Amino acid sequence: MVQASIIIRKNEVALWNNPPNSKREIVSSIRKMTNKIFQILILIIFPVLLTAQKNVSFEAFCDAKKVVIGNYFEVNFTLKNADGKNFTPPSFNGFDILSGPSSSVSTQIINGVMSRQMGYSYTLMPQKVGKFTIGSATIKVNGKTLKTNPLKMEVVKGRTNAAPGSNNGGAQVYIQAEPSATEARIGQQILLDYKLYTTVNIDSYFPMEESNYDGFFSQEIKRINSQVLREVVDGVQYTTKILKRVALYPQQAGVLKIDPIKIRLEMITGKTQNYGFFSRNKTTPVVARTTPVEINVRPFSNDVPASFDGAVGLYSFQSSIENQIISTDDAVRIKVLINGNGDIKRLQAPPLNLPLDSFDVYDSKVLDERIFENQGEINGRKMFELVALPKYPGKYVIQPEFTYYDTDSLKFITLKSPPFKIAVRQGTGLTNSIASSPQNDNLSEDIRFIKMDTKLRKKSSAFFGSTTFWILSILPFIILGGAFTYKQILEKRNNLDIGLLKSRRANKLALLRLKTAKKFLDANEHKSFYDEISRASLGYVCDKLSIPVSELTKDNVRGKLDFLKVSTENIDRFMKIIQTAEMALFAGMDNSAAMTETYDNAINVIAGIEEEIGS
Repeated sequence: MVQASIIIRKNEVALWNNPPNSKREIVSSIRKMTNKIFQILILIIFPVLLTAQKNVSFEAFCDAKKVVIGNYFEVNFTLKNADGKNFTPPSFNGFDILSGPSSSVSTQIINGVMSRQMGYSYTLMPQKVGKFTIGSATIKVNGKTLKTNPLKMEVVKGRTNAAPGSNNGGAQVYIQAEPSATEARIGQQILLDYKLYTTVNIDSYFPMEESNYDGFFSQEIKRINSQVLREVVDGVQYTTKILKRVALYPQQAGVLKIDPIKIRLEMITGKTQNYGFFSRNKTTPVVARTTPVEINVRPFSNDVPASFDGAVGLYSFQSSIENQIISTDDAVRIKVLINGNGDIKRLQAPPLNLPLDSFDVYDSKVLDERIFENQGEINGRKMFELVALPKYPGKYVIQPEFTYYDTDSLKFITLKSPPFKIAVRQGTGLTNSIASSPQNDNLSEDIRFIKMDTKLRKKSSAFFGSTTFWILSILPFIILGGAFTYKQILEKRNNLDIGLLKSRRANKLALLRLKTAKKFLDANEHKSFYDEISRASLGYVCDKLSIPVSELTKDNVRGKLDFLKVSTENIDRFMKIIQTAEMALFAGMDNSAAMTETYDNAINVIAGIEEEIGS
């Protein structure tokens, strides 16, 4: 994720050529420079805005599909890449509105693409048991009315006689291993989620024992949807979250067992006394252990297509040819690209199915092999180059094909490329095209062609005056000069004032911490988010104002900022951010709209203070 932050400071505008002699000339020069900067920003941002406007959407999301009577849940309506007006929520018949609407606006630049979101959220509580439909919300965008899809909700009675620990029903907290499939084929991708179910607040978790995943090739997925949801299990309302996801590929047939994992959870039991800006949760460790999981890996029967080579999953297939008019001196080169979610390492190059009496077919070569994450699963791509050398002139048709077992339709599917019509004419008999290609090293090792053209030259034996002689002569002076320069740089760094160095780097370090806070904001990890906001704010004032941590108090911070003539508005906003982060860490606030507002205020306030104080 790439985020761009632009801060224009008045005291950093320098006029290098022809310094003006009057205030009027200074103001005129600053205005011209400001206009140029503004024009450049418009040229950069305007095309991005046009691209973002093409993907306008208005969606509804509910953090629970089933809820126990007496519990609450949240409904969110999100407008992306547009400015909306006249938002109208549904009627919410059968539910009490506990809070809302809470509105939020956010803008992001991810990998050079700008996106904008407007959100409206409600906290609801059901009035009675039954199945309900939350209607569509509407909003106007550029004169058009957009509406969301309806949401279905089931309200059930709670379990009053739940015995803690019995089938996990009624237990305060437990972890469950949930595979995407319990029956699979060799090479098929299985997503295994380790999911937390809790009715209490959890501060943190630490893995204690991991499974070896015997019989599987495993790969952990880093980017997963770790959003907190609400689910009902055996009449008990739980808050759920995916802690870890692993992609598994069975390597053998039979019943494969996944061993349990053990995780230590820190359950919040209270708060400690507030010390200055900080407070810590009182926690009690709880050890949770998953139950074993069995996966039945079934082998294929004997009636499989002859072109099937073990690919299992969902795949796409493309091919291209280098040249369709060649001679018997040239090689046919076809590139095939296979994309899919199966075990990419098991993929073999598809055969060309050419007559051996007319072509010499060589071993294929892997040009590219990549594995990447896509929407919570592992995807991969593999590119092969297929090479064949024609023996006789004529016209031929080549049509590569790829067969795989589709895990959706549960049947074999053969993908064929468009037929390539090859016209082969008689060559000279000097087949140099394969041996000279850098992409076919294996062919050049197998076949050595006779070089017809040769050039002879007299070998020079004199060392004095050669290029090597002069390089070795100059090299000691280059090394001595580099060592002397490096020593001067070290001495200059050692003479720098540490306090001044920290002050200069305060803004940069604060922005780095705010970037980390943005990641926790996107992941909806409120405690880590507010902790990072507090670190960024307090670290900034400590470094910028040269305040030791032992002397860090609210009065000291306010007095230092006031002494440096920071505006009262920025001082109050800065102190409010510290107070908000302090209260959030103490009370466990998890309002996404409040988090977004706190993040935006932190960036703006630090930029404002930096502009007033200067570097």
